[in-house]
Parts: sequence; structure tokens; C-alpha cells
Amino acid sequence: MVHIKVMELVGSSPNGWKSAVQAAVDEASKTVGEIVGVEVVNFTANVENGQVTDYKANVKIAHR
Repeated sequence: MVHIKVMELVGSSPNGWKSAVQAAVDEASKTVGEIVGVEVVNFTANVENGQVTDYKANVKIAHR
């Protein structure tokens, strides 16, 4: 029987949402085993002086 666990994280990056998702996966991979998938739940961003300064991705990461 295969067991899959899911954790929720928020990744952030000044370089875009793809980088924010990757940041969350990178952080999760430091403490969990084999990551098998990621579900993006929500995208948000911080804005300062009319410019996006930080992209954020709420994700669910599945791992064995």
C-alpha cells in the first residue's frame, strides 16, 4: 500500500509565481521524502508604489 501525505506551504519570490512555487517545493524537499506532486491553491502578490514586489503561491505538496 502506498501512503501519500500532503502539506500546505506558501512559497514566495520576487521573480514570479513559477519561482514562488519552486521555492515552496525547494523548502519542502529539505525535510520530507520523495515529492510526487504539487497543487497550486492560490496566487497572491505584494505591491509597493504600484509595482509587484513579491509573488506568493499557496500550494499543497504531496510526498511519500
